[in-house]
Amino acid sequence: MHLSVITATRDRPQQLASCLQHFRRQIHPGIDCEQIVVADGPDPRAEALASEAGARFYFREIPGGAFGAAAKDLGIQQAIGDYVCFWDDDNWYEPYALLTLYQAAVGYDIGVVQIRHLNRKTGQFRTLPEPWTGTFELGNVDTQCICVRRTVAKTTTWAHPEYPKHTDYHWLVRLSNMNPSIRFNSVIIGLHL
Repeated sequence: MHLSVITATRDRPQQLASCLQHFRRQIHPGIDCEQIVVADGPDPRAEALASEAGARFYFREIPGGAFGAAAKDLGIQQAIGDYVCFWDDDNWYEPYALLTLYQAAVGYDIGVVQIRHLNRKTGQFRTLPEPWTGTFELGNVDTQCICVRRTVAKTTTWAHPEYPKHTDYHWLVRLSNMNPSIRFNSVIIGLHL
């Protein structure tokens, strides 16, 4: 399998249903992919939605919190794709998002693409990462922007006691410390809402 899409969720059935719909409408010729839904605690509605959509479903017995960090860790453990990407349930994706993410990463350890990110304080969108400097910077990256070789993703966990906040940024920094090969593609694949 080429690509595993990991969606962490917690009691947000409307957002999850939308995310599952975005996955089903993807154009990804020649890319074998799966979607894994991981609930941060028991969530029968999420399980039913995942089952209806043909996604694999898992949940953590004890909610992990920290923006789904523990759920993302479980998703990485269950993934079978050569690469993993992370689709949060509250984001919007273009029909070419999976293809773009995979093409940015294939042959590299990490692929980075761009998104439009809503600033909830101002109500304005900005592009992330912009500018791309070749390194991950706090406030200038989101997990929606990345696709990671699964073997690299497994080298460290999202849930980390030192970093209860900004887990995506700190996870990416820990990966960066291993000097992975990174490719950047300036295509915007969707919106972080």
